[in-house]
Amino acid sequence: MYTARAAAPALRERLRGLAEVVAIGDHPDIAAVLDDLGARGIRRLMVEGGGQLHTQFLAADLADELRCAVAPFFLGDPTAPRFVNPAQFANGPDRRMVLDRVEAVGDMAVLHYLPAASRSERSAA
Repeated sequence: MYTARAAAPALRERLRGLAEVVAIGDHPDIAAVLDDLGARGIRRLMVEGGGQLHTQFLAADLADELRCAVAPFFLGDPTAPRFVNPAQFANGPDRRMVLDRVEAVGDMAVLHYLPAASRSERSAA
């Protein structure tokens, strides 16, 4: 479990060894967490979070793949959670991601997107 340095002691006490608590600075950021995971040998990570977490990864250009599920229904609630929050994204209109494939999962379509650089690197391999 990653947390700010000040919150680590209370979190360790609360979890009582159920999870490792890693203090990452005064204000942890996603890049520091990824650096720590990489140092631990983690090479692939699936991020399944809410809009805030998705926004942080995508705005910092830290995602090397994006999978979006399209379901056959609509939510009209204006307060429903969004996939991302407002931000400046690395993969905006001038640097579009590339649709790599589409997969049917039940009655949904799962769109697999790659940053353009990742697709060209994958093709060269």
